[in-house]
Amino acid sequence: MRLHPRTQLAFAASHCPLYANALALARWAGPTVPVTARGFPDTTLIHEAVRTLSLWPADHTALPLGRAADGGGADPPTPAFALPWWEAVRLGMVELAAGQARPAPDLEERARDPRQILLWWNDMFETTVESARGDLTTTEPGTTGPDLLPLVLRSLYEAPDRSRVPLTDLVADLLADPGAVPVSARVRRRLPDLLLHMLWQLAETGAVHLDHRRPGGGPCLVRLTPLGRYGVRQILLSVGVPAPLIDDIGPTGAAEFLDSLRSYSSDGRLIAIDSWLAARTPARALREVCEAVDRPGVELRRWDGAAVLDLTSSYLGPQLRGLLFCDRPARAHLAAIVLLGSRMLRQDEIDRIMAGRGPWVIVDMLACALSAGEEGLADFLASPATGGLEALLLDDTDRLRRAGHPDTVGVLEALGRVHPDPARAARARTAASLVRSLRRPDQAG
Repeated sequence: MRLHPRTQLAFAASHCPLYANALALARWAGPTVPVTARGFPDTTLIHEAVRTLSLWPADHTALPLGRAADGGGADPPTPAFALPWWEAVRLGMVELAAGQARPAPDLEERARDPRQILLWWNDMFETTVESARGDLTTTEPGTTGPDLLPLVLRSLYEAPDRSRVPLTDLVADLLADPGAVPVSARVRRRLPDLLLHMLWQLAETGAVHLDHRRPGGGPCLVRLTPLGRYGVRQILLSVGVPAPLIDDIGPTGAAEFLDSLRSYSSDGRLIAIDSWLAARTPARALREVCEAVDRPGVELRRWDGAAVLDLTSSYLGPQLRGLLFCDRPARAHLAAIVLLGSRMLRQDEIDRIMAGRGPWVIVDMLACALSAGEEGLADFLASPATGGLEALLLDDTDRLRRAGHPDTVGVLEALGRVHPDPARAARARTAASLVRSLRRPDQAG
């Protein structure tokens, strides 16, 4: 993503409903207004402020539950006053002392400073996120629901700029993996309404835009605004989640860039790759990726590098074919991986590459799966798309040894432990012993 300039973000923050109402109430409190022991003006003054300042929320059905303290009256405008009032007090826009409320002495100066506006807004946004998370726990005691909103915010954050996501899709994504969101059956049924309630709270901060009045009654569409992207990015960074900007990705070295790809969503991954490739020529991208993957123990990086180069392979045909004859095995086999997936080759070319490079490529693929643990390898073997590839390694042990992949023995030993077919598991153990015994001294270890 790209962040808007600070002045634009501050302008948007100063015009979002919750911030604007908090600042308006802080100014309204001047020079002083009397308050009760609970820090609220009396009901008459509250109603006057609501009427004078038009403190009506955009959607009365979406008033926050957890933070809307009661100001002493039961009329509908009261919550519209309570939340921005307490935000003004909490952020230091309003000072309470000796039964009086007054604007902070430096309020106007600070309210003109873009940096201060964003500090106030970001504090307000993070507090609103925590409150929205807490509301689900209040609604459904004992649920793990507070984890839902961060998942939704990250999903919206990693969507392409200006994209609008149907609320139904957000709910479906949350429920797609029951282990990731262990909620009760009651919460699952109410999840669309609960999620909409939480998003309405964020809409008051200007972080989220909801299009819920659609012709024909279509699903509500949710969009994270540029201000919301700024706020979510601050939260992600504060908990150690990578949240690079597009302008930061281009200069990143290939090794660091490839290692970071696993932390992105599928959409975020595509945007990151496109941004990285846009900052260099195809030839330079190939050169940098080759340097980053040319060492043992970086199978994941090598396959991610192949996926990156696949998007520009049509410009690299001659260079990739030339690399097939390189005396650096990792580089030659990287070229083989890219070419085999490029759809640029005739069948006879594919057969030739597989005959010469196939065993190394397959070992590398299995080592990549094994890097996630033996469960990762077992999942790979169980996949209809990839299952059976290991059989190509077990038919010619001498050819496998000559391929010279440094992880050959480790992969074969792991196959011997996790392969679901006892016969193939036994063949893998035998092959591991043979390769180990035939290994040249310079391949030991």
